Amino acid sequence: MKKLIKLIVSDLDGTLLNDEKHIPPRNINALKKAINKGIHVSIATGRNYFSAKKYIEELGLDVPIVLQNGAFIYMPFENKILYESPLPSSIAKEIILLARKNKIDYILFSDFLDKKDMYMDKRHEGGYKKYIEQNSWRLTYVDDVLKHIIKDVVAEVVLIGKEEKILKIKEIIEKKFPGKFSLVKNSVNEGLAFFEFFGRGASKEEALSFLLNYFNVKPEETMFLGDNYNDVGVMKIVGFPVAMANAPEDVKSLARFISVSNNDGGVGFAVEKFVL
Repeated sequence: MKKLIKLIVSDLDGTLLNDEKHIPPRNINALKKAINKGIHVSIATGRNYFSAKKYIEELGLDVPIVLQNGAFIYMPFENKILYESPLPSSIAKEIILLARKNKIDYILFSDFLDKKDMYMDKRHEGGYKKYIEQNSWRLTYVDDVLKHIIKDVVAEVVLIGKEEKILKIKEIIEKKFPGKFSLVKNSVNEGLAFFEFFGRGASKEEALSFLLNYFNVKPEETMFLGDNYNDVGVMKIVGFPVAMANAPEDVKSLARFISVSNNDGGVGFAVEKFVL
C-alpha cells in the first residue's frame, strides 16, 4: 500500500551508498522518479560537504542538505549556510586533553567548509582504520592537533574508543560546560564506538525540524532511511522510518519497514514499494 509521503530523507553511508561508496542505479532511479512526482528529497549525513558533494550533484539536489549529523545545513547550489553549530575551541581542547589522558583516539575537524578539515597527531589502528584511509584526501597528520585550533570555534572533535570511557569524558565536559555542546553516537565497530562532539543543538533530529519547516511537511508525511545509531533520533520522529537490512538490530527495531541491504539498493526498494 502506497503511503502519503511528501518528503524523503536518506542517510548516505550504509544506506544510500553501497560498500564501494557508490549510489546503486536503483536508488538514483527511484529518488529521481520521486522528485519528478513532486516529492521533496534530501540527505542527512555525518559527512562534511566536500565528502558528500558528488552524491548531491549526482542526484541534482538543489535543496537544504543536512551535513555533519545536523551541525551544518547547507544549500550547495547557492553556497548558502542555513544553520551551523560549531564546537567552541575551549571545549575542543578540553576533550582532546581528556582523550590523551584516557588513551582514546581523537580527530579534530577544523571548519565545516574546509576541504582538508581532518587533523590527527596519532595513527588509529582499530576498527576505523578503513574510514581514515577512505578520508585520507582530507586528513593532515601533524605533531600536535592543539596547535591547529586557531579560531574561537572548530567544526567538531571525534573520539574513537570504548563507549564507557567516552561517556565518562562527556560527563566531565558536561559539568564544566553545561548545555554548550552536543554528543552524537555515530557507530560501533570492532568494539570501538565513534562519538562526535559538536556545538549545542546539533543532531539529525534537530535538523529534521528545520527540513519539515522549510518544506512545510509534517513528520507523519516523511520517510527517513538509515542504518546506524546517529539515525535513531530521526527514526523515532518520522511517520515512516526505514532501516537497511545491514543495520544493527536495535536500529532495526525502530523501523516500520526493514528494506534490503545498502548493497542491494535498499533505498530504491523502499521508495518503489511505498512511494512510487
